[in-house]
Amino acid sequence: MSKFGIFVVELKDYSGWIFGTNAHAYWTAVYRRGRKFKFQNPLRQNYGHIKALEEFLGVDPRVLHGMVVFRGSFTFKTPIPYGVRCHAYKSWVAEKRQVVLKDVDVDSIVSSLRRDALHGWLAGRRHAKSVRARYASDTVCPKCGGDLLLRTQRNGPQPGSQFLGCSNYPSCKYTKTPGSGLA
Repeated sequence: MSKFGIFVVELKDYSGWIFGTNAHAYWTAVYRRGRKFKFQNPLRQNYGHIKALEEFLGVDPRVLHGMVVFRGSFTFKTPIPYGVRCHAYKSWVAEKRQVVLKDVDVDSIVSSLRRDALHGWLAGRRHAKSVRARYASDTVCPKCGGDLLLRTQRNGPQPGSQFLGCSNYPSCKYTKTPGSGLA
């Protein structure tokens, strides 16, 4: 949090091989002995955090800067997606030199976050439960609240396959496989 904006950083601590692109809803980590773990695309996850902060704080979206940072002993086996950093992000923060908030606004936002933030283990459990419930629905878009509609893929790797897409497309591009829930 600074006069240069609100930095929303999603930290991921994984080992093994990482497979994922900006477009995939889920990424995969492959550990030793071939064990696989599927997880939500952290770029989409961080986008959700940014939108929640935008709404909660009532700020212009241009003051929010998002980044995903991977830590641990991992190797990307796909090209590293735009918006993802490996191990460090200090230089990314230092690049932001345009003043977008007045000092009084920074103080007000920090006070608001301190006053209204939930803390501790129970807050983490509540958040995880809320996310699972939002993403489990096959009828409501977890990103914008629009209706999810059954659609058929016209192009791409699997033409003719069906998926659920947000009724607010193109402003909301959320999609999922029917019945997939949250991995």
